[in-house]
Amino acid sequence: MTKNQQKSQQADTQAGAIKVPPVRVVFEEEDRKRILKEIDEVLVSGMLAADKKVRAFEEFWADYSGTKHAIACSSGGAALEIMLKAMNIDGKDVLVPTNTFIATVTAIIFAGGNPVFLDMDPSSMGVSLAEIQKKRTPNTVGVVPVHIGGIISKEMTAIDQWCRQEGLWLVEDAAHAHGSELDGRRAGDFGIGAAYSFFATKVITSAEGGMISTNDDGLAQLAQSLRDYGRRTPSETVHTHLSSHYRMNDITAVIGLDQARRLDEFIAHREYVAQQYTKAFEEMYELVLPPDRSSWYKFILIAPKGVNQEEVRKELKNRGVSLAGGVYDLPIHMQPVFLEKGNMPHLPVSEDYCPRHLCPPIFYGMSDKQINHVTSNVIDVIEGLRTT
Repeated sequence: MTKNQQKSQQADTQAGAIKVPPVRVVFEEEDRKRILKEIDEVLVSGMLAADKKVRAFEEFWADYSGTKHAIACSSGGAALEIMLKAMNIDGKDVLVPTNTFIATVTAIIFAGGNPVFLDMDPSSMGVSLAEIQKKRTPNTVGVVPVHIGGIISKEMTAIDQWCRQEGLWLVEDAAHAHGSELDGRRAGDFGIGAAYSFFATKVITSAEGGMISTNDDGLAQLAQSLRDYGRRTPSETVHTHLSSHYRMNDITAVIGLDQARRLDEFIAHREYVAQQYTKAFEEMYELVLPPDRSSWYKFILIAPKGVNQEEVRKELKNRGVSLAGGVYDLPIHMQPVFLEKGNMPHLPVSEDYCPRHLCPPIFYGMSDKQINHVTSNVIDVIEGLRTT
């Protein structure tokens, strides 16, 4: 049992009742001391904007993701928007899953492109090659697959190869997929570039922040300019591209780098939790499981038809279990902001699966007592609602 598990179990005992939060951000005492020391170094230096700490984070992330370049940004959404602006998509169609966070789609729109929504592949909650081929138009220039919950689709290699053959670029939304792999390739190595998020709920966090990883020298150079008002160089007030401010600062980078150094440790414990969940649930419910290494940002269970997601969520909360946020409960093409535009497609798989999926809590340091409390109560609640 890890020290963090021991602390969680002690807290359970002291409280007299087991409480399981949806997520727990991990900053142990040693982490906090180390981070505060490095932040103090930044404050003493007077260089608070993007400087040595940002460069150190970028170097670490490029090495970790197995790519030549990493460009730190203010958010995962900013990382996506920068890459899509670099793709020059004005007036062009970009294929994007409807099952994603809205930032994936708004990045396309803000870069001047037209999102064309793809239905879900239920095996990964991502997209399939067949759906991409079906939705391609003569105006299509690229695809933005999303590694939902940290799962890289088993078809990603085939999707990558097909896009290359057809002259389409591929940009990965890897916001959930820190450290995820398929066939020996890390997320970020399948397309021209990938966008990561370090938001507070992610497997690792910098509070706010994002990262682009790429092997493309031209994209890296252009992204560095676009994140900083389109400057020719960071030291010049000469602007060669129309852009805005998407930079990360050194204080944010200190937090992100410290977390990133513990990423494999965090993933190993999440894998342990996921294994216990799989054993408990696999014979009773449909599970969305990765074909290879996952970050386990989410563990995804599909409730039986007729079981109301909100009723499950409410009853579990009464029992001390708070479900993690869904990925995603309402598909983008059904969001009010897009419905009011009209002409939204019917995407039956997403419309079926999104309202039925559940994400039990999964986080570093989760105790065996907490895991058992979640599994027994999830089964009890679902089965109770199933028979009413």
